[in-house]
Amino acid sequence: MADLPSNTVTFLFTDMEGSTRLAGRLGNRWPEVLETHHRLLRDAFADHQGHETGNQGDAFFVVFARGDLAIAAAVAGQRALAAEPWPDGDPVRVRMGLHTATAIVRDDQYVGIDVHRAARICAAGHGGQILVSSATRELVAAALPHDVGLRDLGEHGLKDLDAPEHLFEATIADLPEDFPPLRSAAPAAAAAVPSPPNQTIGRARDVAAVGDALRGDARLLTLTGPGGVGKTRLATEGARAVAADFRDGASFVPLADVRTAAEVPIATMHALGIRPNAGESPVDAITRYLASKHLLLVLDNFEQVLPAAAFVGSTLAACPGLRILVTSREPLGLEVERRWPVSPLTVPVAGTPLVEDALASGAADAVVLFAERALAHDPHFAMDDTSLPAVAAICRRLDGLPLAIELAAARCRLLSPTEIADRLDGMLGALGRGPRDAPARQQTLRATVDWSHDLLDLAEQACFARFAVFSGGATVASAEAVTGATLDVLDSLMAKSLLTRTPRARPARLEMLETIREYAGERLAPSSDREAICERHYRHFLDFARSHGTPQDLLGVDSRAHLAHLDPEIGNLHAALAWAVERGDAERALAMVTALEAYWEMRDRYVDAMRWTEAALDLPGASAHRALRITALCVRGMGLWALGSTSEAEAEVLREAEVAARELGDPVLLARVLAERSSHASDHSREASDDSRLALAEALADEALACAARAGDDWALARAAWAKAQAASTIADLRERSDRAIGLLRAAGNVVQLAHLLATSTYGAVWLGADEDAAYFMDAARVAARDVDNPFTQMFIRCNTGLVALIHGDTDTARIAYRDALRRCRDLGPLPFTSDSLRGLAAVAAVDGDRRCAALLFGAASTIREDDAADPVEVRVDAMFFAPARRGLGPDAWDAAALEGRRLGVEGAIAYVLGEPARNPGEVGAPPHEGTRV
Repeated sequence: MADLPSNTVTFLFTDMEGSTRLAGRLGNRWPEVLETHHRLLRDAFADHQGHETGNQGDAFFVVFARGDLAIAAAVAGQRALAAEPWPDGDPVRVRMGLHTATAIVRDDQYVGIDVHRAARICAAGHGGQILVSSATRELVAAALPHDVGLRDLGEHGLKDLDAPEHLFEATIADLPEDFPPLRSAAPAAAAAVPSPPNQTIGRARDVAAVGDALRGDARLLTLTGPGGVGKTRLATEGARAVAADFRDGASFVPLADVRTAAEVPIATMHALGIRPNAGESPVDAITRYLASKHLLLVLDNFEQVLPAAAFVGSTLAACPGLRILVTSREPLGLEVERRWPVSPLTVPVAGTPLVEDALASGAADAVVLFAERALAHDPHFAMDDTSLPAVAAICRRLDGLPLAIELAAARCRLLSPTEIADRLDGMLGALGRGPRDAPARQQTLRATVDWSHDLLDLAEQACFARFAVFSGGATVASAEAVTGATLDVLDSLMAKSLLTRTPRARPARLEMLETIREYAGERLAPSSDREAICERHYRHFLDFARSHGTPQDLLGVDSRAHLAHLDPEIGNLHAALAWAVERGDAERALAMVTALEAYWEMRDRYVDAMRWTEAALDLPGASAHRALRITALCVRGMGLWALGSTSEAEAEVLREAEVAARELGDPVLLARVLAERSSHASDHSREASDDSRLALAEALADEALACAARAGDDWALARAAWAKAQAASTIADLRERSDRAIGLLRAAGNVVQLAHLLATSTYGAVWLGADEDAAYFMDAARVAARDVDNPFTQMFIRCNTGLVALIHGDTDTARIAYRDALRRCRDLGPLPFTSDSLRGLAAVAAVDGDRRCAALLFGAASTIREDDAADPVEVRVDAMFFAPARRGLGPDAWDAAALEGRRLGVEGAIAYVLGEPARNPGEVGAPPHEGTRV
């Protein structure tokens, strides 16, 4: 096999789903099916220059010299399998996984962790699905055929691999796109439990004890101890050790940058990737989401937000499957709390003659830690008869505090252990022990950091203090720009362990441990250049947001790339905004709000949008900055709509924006406000069947088009055309207006609003009784949405896919689409779509003949929108599906089952439909019906 591809290659693993069961069903026909499977796949591999390097039963391992050939082969293989007329119509479904890496060949075989990674990616998928790693995606994204896309599935834990993998799913125009959740080892939350940057030493017993407590009866376990003792390291190691024991894994919430108790639920909500329901507070959203989860939540650095202990207690009480692991310098003081004081590492007893014996017995973990970290800084470091007593003395002086030991070990690049011990002795004596009422170990840590700081030169000290301005770390480029430091200075601070590098981050990111950052902040606070550094930080990240966060960036075809830049910096962006608000600078605050509006929309962070927009608009002098204020009012209107406030409140904000835009006389801003007012009026005209609102929507859209045309702004013109299409009242108008808007949106590159337009037009066509047009719009929406990394858009399209399939009698497709939409609704929280999905599945049950299930889901859905007037689409669905089912079951039986569904409620109905445990098992009890589950 001398012709094996080398250098950078793409590995492809395939595996047949359910092959054992299929072989049992087919009996003596199985060999023929297996032979056909092999032939179809081998033809696809050969046509695309694949090298088959392994085959076991129904699984293949194939290697390609180019990533585009690998994904083309996978697509061709799936299409060939789908087109084959299999015996008894029993399809052969194959999962595939692709990963790109540098080839390592030994004895004519590929070896190394990347081969295992590719195999694990394949194993996480389902039959018919192609999963692609981020490395492969980077190579092939620009070379995909027009009918193949890549859907972002986020990060997922893979069996036996420490770090999560960012996965993408290949979407193929003529093949199914609906698959169950991945078979990942543990779901990776928006803030997954981080991997340690290096080996953890001396905590094996603690990790085991923490794991035993969390697997046992500890609902809330708090790791307490002074800064630098290793609470976060123990918490992450403990959480990673038990994550597989929790059905929904473990999630990590960093609170180091949170300063008030009110922000804790918001930070938790973002870490879990939750969007609130209409009118729902962050606390209620978290409770709703976690009520049915079996999950471990890690809250790190809780000491500065102790009043949020009440939130922790109420969440635990409402969520029976939840366990919480907290790190804090002091306990939370809750009755349910169990405390685990984190002790320093063991050190050799002074005067012990044989330190080696202590090392062998595990009685000197601090010495092992010093040696491990010293070796990382000085590859020639060795523990010998001279260094060992000095290292033992250092560890005793530092009371076994891991952070202090790591800082001291970093000095081994310049000093011997004996020299470090001598200098440390002198420094501790000169500094004394700190405040008399401070814990002794905390005094020791401060003395150690003081010592490390005082050994820095002036440039390093300045950079060290200035770095405290960052929230969530910074890229090297940002650190250079804001602190004014050179690359050599940053590298020196890393060498001294005062900065750390974020594992796996691309581009490289630098961070400070929270204890160190607090110290650096104390150094920055009284300095003369604090305000200048904060302003420099603000300007840098305002420019950054404007470079990556414009609507054109985030609603366009390159949105994923821009989001990947913005996601790691949201802490810095919000910190810059907070600085502007705190100093009462309305212009700067409003400027940052307008720079972040598209990001908040794409990431469904409407709570942030409302919080910061209201804070900026309330600042003195905000009205003087008219253009910024108008945009901020539009952002506020967007947040009101998304979070389910009344239509009157939303309309009032948009009317205020319109008055201000007319006074300003900016046609582009006025076009935007009028288009948003038009869209708002169209939405509510359909909800209330109000022709007057539809007429208002049309008039507003016409004026928006005129303003945009006068300004010559293609982006504004496309958005206005989008609003005009929404206001159509006949199918002829809808076709004509949608065609125009589609052309303008495509020309402007606005793929998000293009997908929304097509999905909205789908519903409008069903509304107007034009079912074939609805199918056309829906197919186009699915294609457009492949380029959209926005959960709301995907949920919207899945729900309308179900509606169109239902109207056309394709209940199998409707069932899959509505179930998928319901999963997304549960996490995103848009209640009208939850109602639509439950009603759709009720209609599917009615078609399947399970009328009682139909009535039950119908009743559950009615609890969401019981006071709303039914729109024509709902009336049509009622007449087609529910009226016949009610007659067939009998009115009394139907009403009784519907009442049972109302009592079950939305959460219970979702759990029932998806075959999952109920949100509150003790209250809901067993599933109310054991018939056909939709």
